Amino acid sequence: MAKSIQLELIEKILASITLSMGRDGIYSYFKTGSPRSRWSERACSAVIYYHPVQLNLAALYLRSNGPTYLKALPLIEVKKKIFDFVADSFWVVEAVLDETEVNRPFDSLISHEKKVELAAELSRSPLFRPPNEFSYFPLGTIKVEQALLLEGFFFSSSAAEDAFQLKDNPRRAKLNPKNFPPVLDEKPSTWHPISWLGVFSPDYRSALKARSAILAAVALTQPHYCRYMFSLRTVYGGRCTISERGITYSVINERPHTPPCAYDINLSEDDLGWLALLAEKFNSSAGAVRRELKALEYFYRAWALTPEERFPVLCMAIDAIFGDPENATQSVVDGVRATLGGEIDEGRLRKILKLRASVIHGGAPDVYDSSKYPKYFSRYGFDPIEDLELIVAECIKARIFGGALHEHPDPNEEAIKKARDTGRLPPETNRLSILGPVR
Repeated sequence: MAKSIQLELIEKILASITLSMGRDGIYSYFKTGSPRSRWSERACSAVIYYHPVQLNLAALYLRSNGPTYLKALPLIEVKKKIFDFVADSFWVVEAVLDETEVNRPFDSLISHEKKVELAAELSRSPLFRPPNEFSYFPLGTIKVEQALLLEGFFFSSSAAEDAFQLKDNPRRAKLNPKNFPPVLDEKPSTWHPISWLGVFSPDYRSALKARSAILAAVALTQPHYCRYMFSLRTVYGGRCTISERGITYSVINERPHTPPCAYDINLSEDDLGWLALLAEKFNSSAGAVRRELKALEYFYRAWALTPEERFPVLCMAIDAIFGDPENATQSVVDGVRATLGGEIDEGRLRKILKLRASVIHGGAPDVYDSSKYPKYFSRYGFDPIEDLELIVAECIKARIFGGALHEHPDPNEEAIKKARDTGRLPPETNRLSILGPVR
């Protein structure tokens, strides 16, 4: 019978611990006592030593195979959670402190039965069953008329009566969602968000990763030229978190959640279909789905960048969806053509990927410096950066959302029609992208 993840992890953790410092032991002192007792109730103390190589292997195993939220945490935070679990559950194996063979790792000193008992404690611990926190991200470019409630996250208007979806939670009375920071007893806010994105997650860092994927998908609802059209409006970052520890918020050195979009993005009930698909993916541990979410994170990271900085990040996004380390270029070509149709010009697509190779592999730190860039422009009369933007966006919409995510109406449709009717714009576009005519 295969070992459970918890038992496998316990053995790796115990293999990292001894009663002596040896050549590289990390000193750890804590109190131990009766099962699941509070720190103040623990009468005995323990000193053990963690050995870095084995500890890192245990932490890496936990991060890869444990609850999904751990994948958002840096390794040092995962190790801290291991330290906390060992201190809280040490009562199971505290007899090991009487051992005289102080140089032997604990996994060789502790019986299989005790390991199984520890694994059961691990299954019940906050490490594997963490309480959810409520992380709220203020938004200045996304409008929501009616709250959009999904499993694990929501959008709501800052003007809504219960903008934070706290219902009967007493902390609701302490918050003012029309301001950021939203705490009532703070000094008057200089920023007033128009909506909030709320994410339920065990850790704010996993909430940040979910935010990135969600807002990347929101960006895809915009017509291509609007998506990268920015104004001089001021946008903000920051977050508010509500947990068992209370209300906290972060403002300093926080990147804005969206670029300063020239046009507000309006979300409505019409968007619930693709939002529900995305919510389902957050609950999946399948490798293919995790790669899709990584592609969305890359797309989000590229959204606010200048075109030359955006290009290599979008390359990473398409690699996340289709990439095969053994045959990177061919796997992307096959994946794009299978997703968008065989009529895609394969030669043109390969030229974009050769330009990618120049940038990613050190041939040109700036895409404009590559000799392949002007050659592409001369051959096709179209910017290869924009071609890549279009390819990645359409592949994400087709591959991740199965065609359920559609672009919102162009906010300039009437103005463009009027300009064409009066001769101030050409009657039709003559810009031919790799996907066909574009505005």
